[in-house]
Amino acid sequence: MIKKIIRRRLQIPSFELNRHTGYKPKVWLTGDGRSGTTWISSLINNDKYFREVFEPFHPSFIPQMDFLSSHYYVRPNEENEKLYNISQKVFSGGLWNSRTDQENQIRIYKGLFVKDIFSNLFSNWVFHNFNDLKIILLIRNPFAVAASKYLKKDWIWVTDPMTLYNQDSLRKDHLKDHEDLIKRISNEGNYILKQILIWSIIHYVPFRQFKTDQIHLMFYENMYTNPQEELSKLSGYIGKEIEHISKEAFNKPSRVVGDNFSKGKSPITSWKNDLPSSTIDEGMKILESFGLVDLYNQSSIPNEFNLDDF
Repeated sequence: MIKKIIRRRLQIPSFELNRHTGYKPKVWLTGDGRSGTTWISSLINNDKYFREVFEPFHPSFIPQMDFLSSHYYVRPNEENEKLYNISQKVFSGGLWNSRTDQENQIRIYKGLFVKDIFSNLFSNWVFHNFNDLKIILLIRNPFAVAASKYLKKDWIWVTDPMTLYNQDSLRKDHLKDHEDLIKRISNEGNYILKQILIWSIIHYVPFRQFKTDQIHLMFYENMYTNPQEELSKLSGYIGKEIEHISKEAFNKPSRVVGDNFSKGKSPITSWKNDLPSSTIDEGMKILESFGLVDLYNQSSIPNEFNLDDF
């Protein structure tokens, strides 16, 4: 305990020095929970170039974020002074606590890498307010995400799509045409279908808001099958070469994985055996209602698509 306290006190001066000298580049990775954000972060930051800030916008674990809700929606041009002030602190490197910086050492970092799992619905607002950020949206097959969340039901997830529908501005801007579907899925109570609907909403909104040249889309499945090609594309986007990933680093499960990786099951296709066919059929109908059913092919590999055409 004493060693942890000493380490924390020594970390703060090094982070403060970084904050005043400046981090470059500044990268923000967003995505749903159980979509591989922690694993992807470890690969991108394999050389420890970045100070890695772990889920700073988490409303349950970060005291300064207790005014947020999970999947909090903010309109792109909305004035939100409280969120702006705390976001400025996050993206300048001025926010620190034992959870967000749990993997960092006492050293000077050149870049800043922030990753979050509850911020998709205000990511476009961040884009309009912080133009020095390189924003990545990580996408994983919604059935794989839902099946993985089912195994971690005791974790902090949004479990009822009505929680999102009840956000007034989100409903008016994006969900009013989906009212019957959202209420029906909520009332029926199928955990997997509720998660697929939540996944649909938190991806549908940024897909509608962003243009192709404003954000980097990264698919978990492409990263899993062809990591060097995906990291090469990402290097060009963020302006920083990402070193070659060793087989050992690639195969190392993230500290939060705990399911398919550790059991040797395919993280791309195992959901097909884990979920009832009737649930899969109903889930496909949900995706179709949001125009997302063609995001993946029958082999669970992402199809190419353009945000400008969404």
